[in-house]
Amino acid sequence: MNPIPSSFDASGAFETCRVRKGRPLQLEEHLRRLGASLKTAGIFSWDAREVRTRIRAAARGMKEGYVRVAVRRYGTPRILVHSQPALPYDRRLYSQGVSIRTAPGFGVGGDPSWGRIKASERLSSVLARAECSDAFELLRTGRDGTLTEGTISNLFIVSDGQLMTTPGWVGVLHGVTQDRILRSARRLKIPVRTVPLTRHELFNAEEAFLTNVLMGILPVREADGRRIGSNVPGPVTRRLMRSLTEGVG
Repeated sequence: MNPIPSSFDASGAFETCRVRKGRPLQLEEHLRRLGASLKTAGIFSWDAREVRTRIRAAARGMKEGYVRVAVRRYGTPRILVHSQPALPYDRRLYSQGVSIRTAPGFGVGGDPSWGRIKASERLSSVLARAECSDAFELLRTGRDGTLTEGTISNLFIVSDGQLMTTPGWVGVLHGVTQDRILRSARRLKIPVRTVPLTRHELFNAEEAFLTNVLMGILPVREADGRRIGSNVPGPVTRRLMRSLTEGVG
């Protein structure tokens, strides 16, 4: 028996697919992650074919934008789709960089598996966003003080020529774009490490950037008032931005 009455049960998972020229990008990667999130959330009876069909239908005719799909329990799974025919980021941010903040908490306690679900109930992210109204993004830290992820993004830094990002096992949501960037970096012979990161490493990085499916790669100009690197975007970031635009990886 479900301990939560169906009228109160809004649990589920969602995905956001970027659309270009009527085609949802990395659709199968998003469907795989959606399926993994739903399985961990205990939602088994959803139809991937139906979700795929509805995403493609919503994307049809869209020049540049995104489609968001949510599969929610509500007693029996319901599929909700909405689309937006524009991307939410000003192009100037990609040459100017953004300012970010770090803050403790706002993460999922206990089992780190729960942090790997792209869950519909993202109250911790909503509260964290409210805390960083003076910055573009807020990076959360775990109980041990290491950086985990942003409220809507994954973090990469470049240090000593190496590209580094937080591994999924610490309890962060592994990003579809994060995975593309790692593949591109290896293709471009850029050394890659997936390791827990500290604020010290971020503050002293040569370069830093945020990623998600809509922003792509967004350079970080400063973190907690500390300037990051000397050029925005830095040389490694520029190479990866080009590779993502060209579809490498």
